[in-house]
Amino acid sequence: MVPALTKYPFFSLLRNNEQAEIALSVLTRYGSEKEIKEMVPEAKIIQRDFMKSDGSICLVSAITNLLAGYLELHGEFSDEITIFLSKSLIEQKLAQAA
Repeated sequence: MVPALTKYPFFSLLRNNEQAEIALSVLTRYGSEKEIKEMVPEAKIIQRDFMKSDGSICLVSAITNLLAGYLELHGEFSDEITIFLSKSLIEQKLAQAA
C-alpha cells in the first residue's frame, strides 16, 4: 500500500492558514459525489468557524483532520480532489517563491 503522504502530496503542502484556505475552497467545490456529500458540510462548518474567529483558529489542523478522517474511512480520494488540491497548493507555493 502506498503511504498517504506519497499518494496524496497535498498533505505535506498544508503548512499555513493561507494554504489551508485554498484547500478549504477546493473542498467546498470539488470532488466525487461521496466526497461532496461527506466533506462539504464539515468544510462549510470549518469555514464558518474560521470566519467567525477572525482567522485565529488553526485552519491547517482542521483541514488536515477532515482529510485524514475521510481517508481513514474511505481509503482514498477521487482523482478530481487529489488533482485540484495538489495543483492549487503547488501553484500557491510557486507564487510565493516568485
